[in-house]
Amino acid sequence: MSPTVLNRREHGFDVRIYTKDHAPAHVHVFNGDNEAKVSLDPIAVIDNWGFSNRDIKNILELILKYQARLLQVWDTYHPIRQEGDEDDSSE
Repeated sequence: MSPTVLNRREHGFDVRIYTKDHAPAHVHVFNGDNEAKVSLDPIAVIDNWGFSNRDIKNILELILKYQARLLQVWDTYHPIRQEGDEDDSSE
C-alpha cells in the first residue's frame, strides 16, 4: 500500500509514502516516468530518476510547504521515528 499524500492535479506531482518503508522519513515523488526520493527532516533529495533541476526545485518547495503534514502521515504508518533516524535493514 502506498497512499498518495499529495496528488498531481493539485500539486503537479504525486507524492507517496510507502507504508512498509524504512527510515529516514521520506517521500517518493512521481510525474510520468520520473521519480525522486526526498527526505523529510532535513528536506533533501536522496535519489532522482529523471527530474530536471527546475522540477527538483519545485519538488523541494512543495515538500517544504507540506513538511509538517507529510511527517504526520509518515508517523501514522511508521510510529517509531526519532530525529536523525538512519536507514535500517528492517525493510
